[in-house]
Amino acid sequence: MNDPGLHKGQKIKVSIESLAAGGEGVSRQTGIPTFVERVAPGDVVEIELFDVRKNFARGKLKNILQPSPHRAQPPCPLFKVCGGCQWQHLSYQYQLDAKQDIVRQSLKHIGKFDLDKIEVRQTIASQKTLLYRNKAQFPVKHPQGQGRILAGYYKQDSHELVNIKHCPVQPQAMDVVLERVKEVWEKHGLSAYDERRHTGLLRHINLRFSFAAQKVLLTLVLNYKADCEQDFDDAPFSADLGAAVSELMDETTELAGVCANFNAQRGNKILGDFTLPLAGACRIEEVLQTARPDLPVSLQNGLRFSLSSTSFFQVNTDQAVHLLEIIYDAVAELALPAPVVIDAYAGVGAIALWLSGIASDVVAIEEHPAAVADGKLNVRLNAATNVEFRLGRVEDVLPQIMDDVRADVIVLDPPRKGVSAEAIKAIVDARPQRIIYVSCNCATLARDLRLIEEIRLPSGDKQELVGYKTKQVQPIDLFPQTFHVESVTVLERFRC
Repeated sequence: MNDPGLHKGQKIKVSIESLAAGGEGVSRQTGIPTFVERVAPGDVVEIELFDVRKNFARGKLKNILQPSPHRAQPPCPLFKVCGGCQWQHLSYQYQLDAKQDIVRQSLKHIGKFDLDKIEVRQTIASQKTLLYRNKAQFPVKHPQGQGRILAGYYKQDSHELVNIKHCPVQPQAMDVVLERVKEVWEKHGLSAYDERRHTGLLRHINLRFSFAAQKVLLTLVLNYKADCEQDFDDAPFSADLGAAVSELMDETTELAGVCANFNAQRGNKILGDFTLPLAGACRIEEVLQTARPDLPVSLQNGLRFSLSSTSFFQVNTDQAVHLLEIIYDAVAELALPAPVVIDAYAGVGAIALWLSGIASDVVAIEEHPAAVADGKLNVRLNAATNVEFRLGRVEDVLPQIMDDVRADVIVLDPPRKGVSAEAIKAIVDARPQRIIYVSCNCATLARDLRLIEEIRLPSGDKQELVGYKTKQVQPIDLFPQTFHVESVTVLERFRC
């Protein structure tokens, strides 16, 4: 029952019982769920309430009165203020346990699943809990009344920028490039973006690191409208920017190349539609390579991926390999001699190419033209003859190809928003033996699994229907020190 005495600004003592999907600790001692950041289950803390609603409250941590045994020393000195990582204060084993529990609770409360009937496996740990990120995007600003350049992450739930010099979850080369960009930008008198006034030039510093090449591809996101190279050449800042970029390339050995992306729109969208190479390489190559001797030689030798500055690629390279191994095993379990696979939301083709050695044919469906272009390049780069890319939305392309393609397996790797109802219907209508759902958002995963399971289709026998049941969910930690969790779910076709 809600305590009518709860009010904003009130200081109270609570015990933290669990972690929510958004990373906060939860206490129910007040009669309603009370959410607190940067706490651990088992903590006894003093908090100050700053948001009190009918059904929940939020509090700010003031003092730790009794620390939890699950606490750890954060490796970053900026942990208390930076919103980039949320769980550095938790032991790594507890992070893994908490991610498994978050998946389970999402399935139970959002998907309404009986957890006794679904195997939610233990979270697969990352070998690297630090220095693992291969991509980062840093917003930029001037301190008030100064020409200095700050770049970093925002404080949790705010637009207050925390200036970053060293980030423990990214390789040192990315730290070096980030600092050099700020120094050179200041030296050449170039400006940073002011989102309130929609003025200033540099909006974001985007870094992509290749562990294979040990190089960084830098993309400068600029507040300027440009749709072609001539637009850039005519820009009033092009000469100063050209000089800054030349200095960066000459003096920063970690750089593979520099690109400019143009985004003149107001709002939180990071990237614009046009990207222009400025110096050095306009792409960077990464290699995904298994250490498992039971997998095909091509995967042991490694697959090469040529990535443009705006391509989607998993941020944890080592764990991306483990993710692909889980998907491979889920296909191999069917023991089909040469299955036909559809890779929906295919991106640059990582899943499609990883499965090409076990499949007779792989159809990769992707709606973003730039990703399709990258995917086709990667098909050629790896000499894959049985992977075909189709441009378009899954809900549009899949029904069009069903007359010609009989899919044994459909793999989904959608964005955080999950799968549309139309796409779910198209996937189930295709009647694959197995659906493999890769998710970075356990809330939309649980929702979509419930929608898939509720569909029943005629089997051809008038007495039977075909449906799908969730068999197992495998969480995998692609994002150590944060609350984000990736998972691979296997659904089996059955007759009912």
